[in-house]
Amino acid sequence: MGMAASQARLLTLTSRLHDIEYKAQNIESQKIALATQKDELYQAYCDALDATKIQVKFYDGAGTKYVDANFSTLCDYCDTRVSQYSLRDSKSGKVIVDEQTAENYDTYDNDKYSFAWAMMGFETTDYCWNGDDRDGSVVGTVAKTQNSDEPIPMTEVEQMVYDNHASETGDDATEVKDAFTEYNNTLTDGSTPAEQQKALDKFREVLYDKYADEIYDYMRYSKQDDKDKVIANNDYNTLMPEEFNQKEFNYYVHLFENIQASGGYEIIDSQYKSGDLGNEWFNNMVSCGRVLIDLYDDDTNEWNETSVATSTNENNLQEMQDDTDLKKAEAEYEHELDVINTKDTKFDNDLSKLETERTAITTEIDSISQVRDDNIERTFGIFS
Repeated sequence: MGMAASQARLLTLTSRLHDIEYKAQNIESQKIALATQKDELYQAYCDALDATKIQVKFYDGAGTKYVDANFSTLCDYCDTRVSQYSLRDSKSGKVIVDEQTAENYDTYDNDKYSFAWAMMGFETTDYCWNGDDRDGSVVGTVAKTQNSDEPIPMTEVEQMVYDNHASETGDDATEVKDAFTEYNNTLTDGSTPAEQQKALDKFREVLYDKYADEIYDYMRYSKQDDKDKVIANNDYNTLMPEEFNQKEFNYYVHLFENIQASGGYEIIDSQYKSGDLGNEWFNNMVSCGRVLIDLYDDDTNEWNETSVATSTNENNLQEMQDDTDLKKAEAEYEHELDVINTKDTKFDNDLSKLETERTAITTEIDSISQVRDDNIERTFGIFS
């Protein structure tokens, strides 16, 4: 009976020992998982420390400041931004624009000046209120005689401004008249439509260079709000035009030229234009090389690709540490680390208890095994 009791006790202890060892292995696995979580938590914190963002330079009259870059802060017209930029899709090479820019480009895809006026908010396509000039007089004939098979004609407003200075003898008027004569000759000397268009473009560029403010004066009356004021006062002179914003006009002309040279446009999803989502989209797309930044050079009148990574701040962009989520990441890191350390300490205590119990059981198993062996020797030794 004693031997049977000893064997039963031994089996019970052995089962308990196996159970303890299983629990210990399970805790060890959880400790390994905690170590992995700790590594991942540390990596996330390091990523937050390493996170950078692109900023663009503005000048508000009182001084300079840098603003987080996204489509809106980089590409929407703004008087206080130092430089002009546009974004291009690196795969298609096309300029990234918003829906309004795309609509106006499609409408005036052969006329950068019409595009610029439309982007500034002017409503008519011929730069003229109801097709007449301010005094109701007959406009020049160039705009009237061109047909759809020939190059885009001068607009009526352009013709009016040219006529206003046709009798002048100054250097500006002479340069404009020479450019007009060159264009007008192409209409009768058998020049191709492409040659006529080239001559017309040259004339228009000279005209805008010399008389842009006067063209703007006329253009003011094609805006609906200005027209309503004029009608209410019944006097053109009561509405004094604001100073012509040559910078804004040139901005849209340059944008048109870049879209045309790049082969067209891609439309940005409106949710990525601005705000936190816009900042994230812009930084991610630039960092992975999907979006390229073009900078307009006022000295050479050309668009050139630029990079923040290689910038010496000549492009008025900078890359700096992104502190937006850093404090949040630091707080989460400290909190989660405390939780992991607490769990780790509890696992260590549980392992210590299991080890103490395992040692006691092992000792008892050894003792019972010795008693059993002694009983076997004493009981059955007589038969040996």
